[in-house]
Amino acid sequence: MDSVSFFGRQMMWLFLAVSCLSAILLGFFIRGVIRLVRQSLIVSVPLLAEQEVEFPDAGRVVLCIEGPLFTRRFARLGYELSAGDGAVVCGRPALFRSRTSGFSTVRMELKVYEIPRPGLYFLRISGIADANIPNSRERIVFMRPHLARSVGYIIGIVLSAGFFITGLVFALLCFVSN
Repeated sequence: MDSVSFFGRQMMWLFLAVSCLSAILLGFFIRGVIRLVRQSLIVSVPLLAEQEVEFPDAGRVVLCIEGPLFTRRFARLGYELSAGDGAVVCGRPALFRSRTSGFSTVRMELKVYEIPRPGLYFLRISGIADANIPNSRERIVFMRPHLARSVGYIIGIVLSAGFFITGLVFALLCFVSN
């Protein structure tokens, strides 16, 4: 046995180990980002002109729209959130509108509100055509902000997938060359 084939065999095992570890990390990161999005959900309500929304905690919340792909029903709508005493909660547009989409639905961040205290709030949406005909697939969703953590998970997914593929390719190259 010469030193080149011994070195190649050792490298093959090293690349296989890197590939297996990367596959485990890839599963961890994918599961983490899915869990993060699910845990960030506070409340989901149908798209109506006026309705009550209850927030269990004070703090920053993100107003998202959720509906079927390519829907135009959310175009040119105005959103106003007010406390039970009538005080309007100031909201600002989301700087980076993250989007989560599946095969048939999409969720997009629109506004960020700072909820001063837990309790009942009123959501008014202006500009809705057919205001009192709710569609079960078109919803308003309030979530906790999770963009920075999602970006971290996505970077982890990309890097671990890259290491997985690279380790697998080099392991196969070492195997074929022996």
